[in-house]
Amino acid sequence: MASGVTVRIRSVLGLASVMLLAGATSGTAPANAVTATAFVRVNQVGYPAASAKRAYLMASDVETGVTFSVNADGSPMFTGTVGADLGTWSTAYPHVYALDFTAFSTPGAYSIDVPGPIAATSPSFRIDTGSALYSHSLTNARSFYGNERDGAGYIPSALRTAPGHLNDQNAMTYLTPHANQSGHFKGDLSPLGVPIDASGGWWDAGDYLKFVQTSSYTEDLLLAGIRDLPAQMGVGSTTDFTAEAKFGVDWLIKMWDDQTRTLYYQVGIGTGNAKTRGDHDIWRLPQDDDTYGGADPVFRYIRNRPVFRAGPPGSAVSPNLAGRDAAAFAQCFLVFKTSDPALATDCLRSAEHIFDLANTAPTKLLTVIPFSFYPETEWRDDLELGATELYFAVASGGLPSGLVHTDPAFYLSQAAHWANAYITGPNDATDTLNLYDVSGLAHYDLSLALQQAGDPAGLETTRAALLADLKKQLDAADAQAATDPFGFGFPWDTWDTTSHGAGLSVMAAEYDTLVGAGTYANQEMGWLSNILGANGWGSSFIVGDGSTFPHCMQHQVTNIVGTLDGSPPILAGAAVEGPNGTIYSGSLTGMRRCPPDGIDVFAPFNGKTARFKDNVESFSTVEPAIDLTASSPLAFAWQIHGTPPPTPGGGGPVTVVTIQFDDGNSDQLNALPLLSARNMAATFYINSGFIGDASHLSVADLHSLFSAGNEIAGHTIDHANIKKLKTAEARYEVCTDRNTILGWGFPVTSFAYPYGSYDAGSELVVHDCGYNSGRGVSGVDDTKTFAETIPPLDAYGLRMTPSIKQGTTMATVEGYVTAAETHGGGWVQLLIHHLCDQCDAYSTTVPDFTAFLDWLQGEVASGGVVVKTTDEVIGGTVQPPVAP
Repeated sequence: MASGVTVRIRSVLGLASVMLLAGATSGTAPANAVTATAFVRVNQVGYPAASAKRAYLMASDVETGVTFSVNADGSPMFTGTVGADLGTWSTAYPHVYALDFTAFSTPGAYSIDVPGPIAATSPSFRIDTGSALYSHSLTNARSFYGNERDGAGYIPSALRTAPGHLNDQNAMTYLTPHANQSGHFKGDLSPLGVPIDASGGWWDAGDYLKFVQTSSYTEDLLLAGIRDLPAQMGVGSTTDFTAEAKFGVDWLIKMWDDQTRTLYYQVGIGTGNAKTRGDHDIWRLPQDDDTYGGADPVFRYIRNRPVFRAGPPGSAVSPNLAGRDAAAFAQCFLVFKTSDPALATDCLRSAEHIFDLANTAPTKLLTVIPFSFYPETEWRDDLELGATELYFAVASGGLPSGLVHTDPAFYLSQAAHWANAYITGPNDATDTLNLYDVSGLAHYDLSLALQQAGDPAGLETTRAALLADLKKQLDAADAQAATDPFGFGFPWDTWDTTSHGAGLSVMAAEYDTLVGAGTYANQEMGWLSNILGANGWGSSFIVGDGSTFPHCMQHQVTNIVGTLDGSPPILAGAAVEGPNGTIYSGSLTGMRRCPPDGIDVFAPFNGKTARFKDNVESFSTVEPAIDLTASSPLAFAWQIHGTPPPTPGGGGPVTVVTIQFDDGNSDQLNALPLLSARNMAATFYINSGFIGDASHLSVADLHSLFSAGNEIAGHTIDHANIKKLKTAEARYEVCTDRNTILGWGFPVTSFAYPYGSYDAGSELVVHDCGYNSGRGVSGVDDTKTFAETIPPLDAYGLRMTPSIKQGTTMATVEGYVTAAETHGGGWVQLLIHHLCDQCDAYSTTVPDFTAFLDWLQGEVASGGVVVKTTDEVIGGTVQPPVAP
């Protein structure tokens, strides 16, 4: 995950910036070790009632086997035993124990009490609905962006009393200077003679610079929340981000001159030289800048801030910026096409144009000046995201005139291409959702796009491949979590810990939504809890969320106007850098000392290599930023929206079992009472030409099965081997069979190939006749392949276990399921032709089937298995009849 290293270096003139290596004091005992050597760390915002609930006991000595209680007003409401020792946090705190109370779900305010041998009590926290807990955090996040607004559109507040940088309305553009790693440049800047309106937008962080690099990423995530989680972030919700997102996209549009195809990527210069002061050289309020220093030429770029051009008009655009801008503009079209059609039209045209100009063979990406501030290296994910959002925009219809591409299939193909390039590229799964890697969002959206498009054949990726790559990233985070006693999925001693924690929580919610199971539900809650107080320091790293949070951000407005003790006004909702492996110090004239007494209250709790310091000089731990905050609104919105519940007993991979019957034989009706008694349903693949004869089910039988929740599916008219037929004959068998079943009143979406015989041409016929899937009779061998993936690698070539027949023991069938459970989960399809006493070579007896269902019911109760029909696994809409 080394690519996620963000360095926002302040160059402080006339003052040495001292870097302190992490772990310098971690070996010493805390100052208060004699009187307090155990602490309970909790999610200070709270736990949704249906979620996993884990707190941590951090102790200087052994506390194994003691009890703990969840108390309300001093009275125990739940008691439990301290769990396993999860490992060493530091020399001072060698023991960290799990305190699990998932079974307790009564809403209310609580604290956790450990009576001894080393007593400890947690801060107060709540158990409630996701909405009751996280709506306030979502409101805080929105207020953070309101306080970061630049220009005349600022929002008056206790922190903001005047607009800043009005001179940006008529800003001169410049060539990019040659700057060293610290941002110093020689001589003067080279003007281009072209003024633009660069006003508005958000400041990047605690400084007043504005970057397309971070604003485009922020806009992508906020607009995704408005579109995908409208009840939480959209129009009409209690926390409507629409106006904030519009404010951000208005500025991005200003930074792209669509008429000349010119991108401007930065407003302001961070570091100057002997004759020039930059933004990072002074400490002041934003409204001071328009007249700062009077006529003194050394402050000329403070008063009149330079805007930097990415390249000449019409030139290729760095693909990271092109992709993220295209994604923001495309989502702008979707979100504002009704409320602001003129803006939406500008956005979509701009999205297409900047995407077409992406440089797809870059040597070094363009980010900001200097590159070392944001050293991004991956870009394929950005183009995947841009193309995916363009697909959704173009597919939505109501398009303006003059577009370059009006066929959404063009963008779906581009998205699949760049997704595959990322998955097979050098940085695949080396990072998770944050500024430097947006594949966590791109894969999710592209998976939904492919589903919406009906999983067209011939693309360079599939939903299964995208899901597998999301899982690869999440499993890597799980592996990292196993090395940390607090279970955090990202190293605490690396930059951007807060952002990664929220991003991981979002990715877990996305994955579980795609598969319809709570595979990572425990991690979703756990990783969010880690950044909200369930960590070694017992601090939330998002301002105003929880009872303990940073008071001393390296943020000029907050430091000059706000309080220094956590009381209002605060920069609520701001996500800070978080714990890190390096600490920086350095001051500027006008910076208020914080903490006022200079005491580092978190030093006693530093880990072996990770440190957290709440000090205004420590930008590496407590500087907030728009990109650092961007994933937290999505994480909070997902908590309010809800995702599939956690898997009982753990949260490991879920195995889905589908019981299937082929050919519509009359003895299959024996399964109906057995399935219904256990609240299970199966998929029945029937040949419509056989229905109603003496040896097959009747239409009335099919309705009885369907009324009990079973799926009725297609299998050709008369069990024809369509692989051997000419295309027209195959279409007649498949389409006519489906149309007949539709005519009987069944929403048929699934197909099984007779004899399991098919090829690419057969798949195309099944797809074109309106089916969402096609199943063979092989492919899962329990040696290399233990289950079909979810979603499948090929929805029209579903793989399955061998057919059940005489001689197949129920132990063998149970083994198919347990093999999948022990090899990462997946989809196990079990096929039966006859349910009778040795009436056919492909038969199993009613007693054996009953015993298997009883066993399967136990697996379901344990939480590791769910039973679904084929249609429930595949999803998709019911297509209308198709003429043969």
